[in-house]
Amino acid sequence: MAKQKFGSKELHHVAIVPDGNRRWAKSKNLKPWEGHSEGVKNVKDIIEAAYNLNIKCLTFYAFSSENLKNRSALEKKFLYKLFEKKLNELADEKEIHEKRVRIRLFGRINEFPVAVRKAAERVIERTKMYTNYMLNFCLAYDGRDEIVDAIKNIIKGGITAGKINRQTIKSYLYSKDVPEVDLIIRTGMSDGKRLSGFMLWDSAYSEFYFTDTFWPDFNKEKFVAAIDDFASRERRHGR
Repeated sequence: MAKQKFGSKELHHVAIVPDGNRRWAKSKNLKPWEGHSEGVKNVKDIIEAAYNLNIKCLTFYAFSSENLKNRSALEKKFLYKLFEKKLNELADEKEIHEKRVRIRLFGRINEFPVAVRKAAERVIERTKMYTNYMLNFCLAYDGRDEIVDAIKNIIKGGITAGKINRQTIKSYLYSKDVPEVDLIIRTGMSDGKRLSGFMLWDSAYSEFYFTDTFWPDFNKEKFVAAIDDFASRERRHGR
């Protein structure tokens, strides 16, 4: 995989927690799902900005396991329709195929309705041969569940304890073919700084960038500012 350099920094993988859609909607006296609709529009702009910066791998934390448990039936119904629509649009999007972007979904996708699962299978199948860029969406996802599922599959594979190392575990994660995360950006963080279970294994040496800007207002310029901030840091990796 090609490497994009920012100053002396090599940036392979940016992961984003796009938080604040509902609070953005509330601040404008809108329904929660109107915030989600606006937030989804922003995803395309940020993907485009990442292409322009030649960032090869981009991951979005789109919907957590906790969201699946705790959101209202009405909100989930809207989100399911939104996921189905946008995944099908990505499968047919001209730029995805021109730029040869491989799209994957991480999480317990089997917990979604059939229509969402079919849309997920379609976009994965249509882009599985591409290698120029990686675009990942975490849906029904929790980083602890990812590790639990990996351990279960290691046991099912009959791998003995003496043969298990970090590489073994990585090879059984949802993200097995994805580089470790260099930078995690989380928006809408006016009340603290936390990961909320996002990519726990792959974030061991990640840099973090928190902003109180709600996701629908996190534009290309703000994304570039986050990348510039990353470039100004010294990454030690234990050295």
